[in-house]
Amino acid sequence: MPPQRHDSTHNDTDEEEELLYDMNKLDGDIIRRHNEDDDEFIYNQDAPLLTGVSSTSRTTKKQTVGWLNKLRQKISHFSIVSIQTSSTSKESTSIRRRRRCCCCRLSLCLVITALITITFFIWNLFYFSPATLPNPTFPDKSTNTDARFLTLNIFMRPPGVKNNKSDYKEQRLDYIIKYILPHYDVITIQEAFAFANRRIDKLQVAAREMGFNYQVASPRHYPWQLAADGGLLLLSRFPIAKSDVIEFPRGLHSDWLSKKGALHALIELNAQRSVHVYTTHTQASYESGGKLNMDDTNMRLSQFALVHQFISETARNDGSPIMIMGDLNVDASKHDQENKTLPALHSSDAYIKMVNILNGTGLPDGTYSDPDWHIDTMKDIVYEQFGYHPVTFGNVVADKEATEGVKPVETVLTHFDQVTTVQSIDRMFWADRFSDTITVSNITIEHFFIKDNSELTKDEKEEIEFTQISDHYGLSCHIRLN
Repeated sequence: MPPQRHDSTHNDTDEEEELLYDMNKLDGDIIRRHNEDDDEFIYNQDAPLLTGVSSTSRTTKKQTVGWLNKLRQKISHFSIVSIQTSSTSKESTSIRRRRRCCCCRLSLCLVITALITITFFIWNLFYFSPATLPNPTFPDKSTNTDARFLTLNIFMRPPGVKNNKSDYKEQRLDYIIKYILPHYDVITIQEAFAFANRRIDKLQVAAREMGFNYQVASPRHYPWQLAADGGLLLLSRFPIAKSDVIEFPRGLHSDWLSKKGALHALIELNAQRSVHVYTTHTQASYESGGKLNMDDTNMRLSQFALVHQFISETARNDGSPIMIMGDLNVDASKHDQENKTLPALHSSDAYIKMVNILNGTGLPDGTYSDPDWHIDTMKDIVYEQFGYHPVTFGNVVADKEATEGVKPVETVLTHFDQVTTVQSIDRMFWADRFSDTITVSNITIEHFFIKDNSELTKDEKEEIEFTQISDHYGLSCHIRLN
């Protein structure tokens, strides 16, 4: 059988029909326009449909088939680009939505932060501001005979600051109000810190209700100032004709956080007799065991110079006597005796420097001297009466069984490394200014032991968990009018 021949005409016809079918699937006419860089195809819906392809030339047919394949590639490319464009558009929309969401959240956070900040400031303005004192319930006091003065460091530090298990601040405050305030006419108080608590407001209100109609206190400070108040308070049953306050530059160590300073009040004992009263609380010592630190000492000396200047500016132009009292944080004892129970007869170098700066003499090299004005008659009336510097902090009693032959008097409030330091750091200085119309007498070391309170029953004494009202003793005196 002769080999079969393929009919080229038949095959060509099939290709033409397939091509015609593919071309007629298009909804319009495709016009090819050639550019130098690439082929560009333009779709024209108004052109008549392509209905046939010439079959006279195989070359033409192959060119048409190639053209169609290229067209398919272009259409496929356009579809991919379209899909990618759609996907990119969706991603862009999603990004914009996320950005809008982040902006909304940020705005909300800023609004909430602003509200919290404003609320915090308003709350602090009310909470840290002094309480409004009630109207006086007793008439102003006046005397032609005498008045009782007291100075006391009440050891009322800000919340959370304590030496031992507890400082019993609330209980001691109630005790002071009930058993201490009623017995005095003028009281200067140190470490009455009002920062972040209402204890001192309670003390001031109670004092006003007892007849202390005149009060001077350290300025209050707010948290954003990074400073507590100076903790000073002056209470008087007598009228105060004039009052002044100063604040020292920031101190060292923890004292940096407290704006310590000094208070002044010109107290009218009667219509003709007045006395200048000053109280201060200077830089504390932060060495263990009561040891001296030169940085602390120099800071205190600079503060005493400011106190002298303060006195000069407020008292030098009249002849009224001057009383300076408070916790001056300078140990007057020289500690030149091994037996801690013996009285401190000799004065420390730090004490001598303090006295000379306060009265205006200054240091031997001329530092802190005031050539224009001295408080010539200023005396340490406590030392003058007793003949020694009495212990006011870290007192001891003899105990043969103890390691040093002594044991501490108080351990509940006093820091453990200070309980046997036998320091004399609370002072009363008096300057009569060459007048004998007002004198001072009956200086007393006020231990304020709970066991010695005759107003308490035995059971009440046993219920109280502290043995004395502060880690310091107080000093009191009588001011007598001659």
